[in-house]
Amino acid sequence: MYQPEFRVNKSGVPVLNNRSIDIIGERYVRDFQPEVLTDPCPVDIDGFVEYYLGMTQDFQYLSHNGVYLGMTVFNDTDKIPVWCPETNTAEYISATAGTVIIDNRLLEEKQHHRYRFTMGHEGGHGVFHTSVFSYDPNQISLFSSTQQPAIQCRVDSAKRKGPSLWTDRDRMEWQANRFASAVLMPESAVRLVVSRRNDVTGLYREFTLVSDLVQTFDVSMEAAAYRLKDMGIIRKDYNPRLGLDFMEIVMEASEVGTF
Repeated sequence: MYQPEFRVNKSGVPVLNNRSIDIIGERYVRDFQPEVLTDPCPVDIDGFVEYYLGMTQDFQYLSHNGVYLGMTVFNDTDKIPVWCPETNTAEYISATAGTVIIDNRLLEEKQHHRYRFTMGHEGGHGVFHTSVFSYDPNQISLFSSTQQPAIQCRVDSAKRKGPSLWTDRDRMEWQANRFASAVLMPESAVRLVVSRRNDVTGLYREFTLVSDLVQTFDVSMEAAAYRLKDMGIIRKDYNPRLGLDFMEIVMEASEVGTF
């Protein structure tokens, strides 16, 4: 099994940049599902997290309103807060170290892409941040009372402030997001998909490339567009929603003979 090496800061948070996370993500895919890199296809993200990383999957309602998408548990605990719809109350459950808990709402059909990205995100926490949160229960008195057994990931975890203002928590959320993107859409596989569309130019190019990534890797339009922007393949200001709206307009115009 591949084991990445990286430096950490004084808090134990890895010191990583975009490129290093892309390399780590691709190395994991090469070891777990190598065919993705030569014949691009969706990564088995459930199998990767559960069987390759060895993390236990669980599904709960993590809040009453869906504000939490997932959680990674780093220490055995009986204090994991969840929501019980039957009684409309919050309660605690037990979970063991290495458990990934996904909100039940992500099991709905329309949440499929968010589910896949969230599972990859939580896997990223397991890869990068176990040493930040785990502790020896026999030495718990050495730790602050604020020591947490798990990390909860919110819908609005993405930060708009610049990296220079990030807290350790912001940095860990960014690292987990980047890891999910790098595993679900490995760089070399993305470039292979793009190379097959060299004949596509003009207004359709960006929409076509985004759509190809969506279909090839089973990811959302937003995730595909962000990956292509970050790799410098499409414009930074490309809006995948506008691209879809434009395509619908063109198709409708074609049907009535305007084009």
